[in-house]
Amino acid sequence: HRTQIEAALQADFGKHPTETLLTEIIPVLQEISHARSYLRRWMRVRRVWPSLTMLGSSARIVPQPKGVALIIAPWNFPLNLALGPLVSALAAGCSVIVKPSELTPATSALLARMLGETFASDLVAVVEGGAEVATRLLDLPFDHIFFTGNPAVGRIVMAAAAKTLASVTLELGGKSPVIVGPEANISSAAKWLAWGKFFNAGQTCIAPDHVFVHASVAAALEAAVRQQIGRMYGGDPAASPAMASVISPRHWRRLRGLVDEAVAGGAKLAEGGAGAEETRRMAPVILTGTTDNMQISQEEIFGPVLPLIPYDELQPVLDRITAGPKPLALYVFGNKALAETVMAQT
Repeated sequence: HRTQIEAALQADFGKHPTETLLTEIIPVLQEISHARSYLRRWMRVRRVWPSLTMLGSSARIVPQPKGVALIIAPWNFPLNLALGPLVSALAAGCSVIVKPSELTPATSALLARMLGETFASDLVAVVEGGAEVATRLLDLPFDHIFFTGNPAVGRIVMAAAAKTLASVTLELGGKSPVIVGPEANISSAAKWLAWGKFFNAGQTCIAPDHVFVHASVAAALEAAVRQQIGRMYGGDPAASPAMASVISPRHWRRLRGLVDEAVAGGAKLAEGGAGAEETRRMAPVILTGTTDNMQISQEEIFGPVLPLIPYDELQPVLDRITAGPKPLALYVFGNKALAETVMAQT
């Protein structure tokens, strides 16, 4: 179904076929390969030593299917993050209901067709629809719920699961920070930052959210990231076929509002911002001079907007990171001592 997958993601996101292959198709194939390689080992009955209170008996651990699983998939990687968890659920012997996102209708419809052709309906079923459908599903007594999305909805899912004592897997986003130390290889850091931040138009749960960069290399990093944007997307990134679209006009307006509010509050638009709500395109944005009280500093950006925040001393940066909610990822560019300090104190 590769041709149909590429067409669906092009329709929903404007995704380039190469990006679809790398971020949607290959990860699922890797999940399948991994499960097939290890499944016999995972299923194996294991003999274990009994506890002292059970002395004289024998003990075994016998893996069994969890039961019926619900997978609520997000819109940002609608194929990967629906089928990846499905591989694991099927490997564990579960029957599964998959609820794809209503914000990616072409991909959701394709998932329904693909899975309908492949599996019996009492083994895998796809339920399409919006928030009201997800709410009705959460009222049902599932044995396990797998949710990928934002923390606010994650709380709703966990509360619903508590009613039937269903176990949950929650993969939630957050403001994943980057620290660039004075010893960092600036060219390499800029390359990875530009790729990690701007592919999928920044709509990735582990995308770098903002960058703390040592003041001594801040100007060099800004220039290097701008150069990488040009290499990746050319002179008009908003029109580049390699640049994905923002998922919906509402999300585009939200991102535009974050940038406009920051600039009105004194931040500098150092790069990008071109684009239109009608096309849902937005050229990669670099912001400098943001402050803690700006909305862009408080909520997960989830788009192609990168604030660069200079620092002189590391400790205030670490204090700021640990004072906030736990992010999903944290990135460090620098020497080993910097990396170990950050890992020890965050």
